[in-house]
Amino acid sequence: MDFNMCNSIELNQHLKITPQIQQSIKILQMSCQELIKYIEQQSLENPMIEIDPHYEELDYREKLKKKLDWLNECDEENRVYYQSPADRNDYDYPIVSKEEDTLTYHLLYQLDLLSLPDTDHKIVKFLIESLNESGYLETSIRDVAGTLQIDEKKAEQMLSIVQSFEPMGVGARSLKECLLIQLTHKGIQNQHLCTLIHHHLEELGKNKLNVIAKKLNITIEEVKNLYAVIKTLNPRPGNTFNTVQQTRYVTPDVVVVKFKDYYEVLLNDFSYPKININSFYKNTLSTNPDLNTQNYIAKKMEQACWIMKCIEQRNNTLRNVAKAIVDTQKQFFDLGPGHLVPMILKDLAETIGVHESTVSRAVNDKYLQCSWGIFELKYFFSSGLSTSTAADTTAENIKLTIREMIQKENKKKPYSDQKITNLLKESGLHISRRTVAKYRDEIGIPNASGRKEF
Repeated sequence: MDFNMCNSIELNQHLKITPQIQQSIKILQMSCQELIKYIEQQSLENPMIEIDPHYEELDYREKLKKKLDWLNECDEENRVYYQSPADRNDYDYPIVSKEEDTLTYHLLYQLDLLSLPDTDHKIVKFLIESLNESGYLETSIRDVAGTLQIDEKKAEQMLSIVQSFEPMGVGARSLKECLLIQLTHKGIQNQHLCTLIHHHLEELGKNKLNVIAKKLNITIEEVKNLYAVIKTLNPRPGNTFNTVQQTRYVTPDVVVVKFKDYYEVLLNDFSYPKININSFYKNTLSTNPDLNTQNYIAKKMEQACWIMKCIEQRNNTLRNVAKAIVDTQKQFFDLGPGHLVPMILKDLAETIGVHESTVSRAVNDKYLQCSWGIFELKYFFSSGLSTSTAADTTAENIKLTIREMIQKENKKKPYSDQKITNLLKESGLHISRRTVAKYRDEIGIPNASGRKEF
């Protein structure tokens, strides 16, 4: 066998994403909150990065209002506010959560008012700290007893103390127990009501009042009266308190302001700190003769400049995307929800001359505020559904149409999904009954039997 060895040269192209490009992509898809944390972290790691000392002086709403006032002064005749977001208080939706506002704190405060032996106090405290956000005890009594090395009867006794606290219903292990605890607190004693809670909650949830009436041997009117009492009870007593997990701030990345004959798209670049190059280290680069020091500072300056460039690119891309959204969805900004036109990532990417993935990253976890409220940028993207009478519509518009139909229906004879399908067809919207059911579920509306009033 003859083996021949030879050298050969091949030319191949490989796509390689450098660390700098990865960093640029990462910054592009950051939300305002993520960008704030990122800048603060970089300022700690890189001595060349200096955060603008005036960043905290003004609330970002005040900064944005100053920008709007400046715009108004530039062309006072043509720039007329229409429900200007600068005069509104809904820039973000904070659910402020302080320690004193939590369910756990409230229950521990009540516990401290009791004179319990140390052992009992520790058990009750353990049970309180085991409750979930809704105020339910998800851990079994057997597990509690095993963990604390006490008998189950003792654990039950201590749980009854928790269940005596406010808000009524805390410490329950099920919805049934939660409702029954509240009835006990209110001093309501009704056998039919207890039976309804014990055995017929599922049928009640499906609005099968006639079935319940037959099983309890009472009239539908009596069932409705019992239902009215249950509606006064709180199925999630813990939700009356804030929790740390619930804390969330939604800050609009883009604000759209309507003037007399056009829209102004403002980037909310006040919500995160501005980066400056530290002047001391910058001067050191030219005055310090040490080569290692110069190399270190030069490297850190290069990193800082690249981060500043990435943030600038992020802002430019986000601004271009927002402007394209406003241009395409002008009907929505003029008339409000229910007037979206079909728009997909690919179409918008072609409009502004970038890749589809760039648009996807730019709208990721970003919000837009206009006179109609605050919306995720993803809200404006939807594929079209064909109609026979007009241009394509969107799923969001159809959901609003379904909601309006159901609001106007006769509650004694609510529309079935097939009936809604037929009504939509008459108006030129051709979708299947299954799709109607899907959209109805997504907007939180029960089926016909669940909406029927007896």
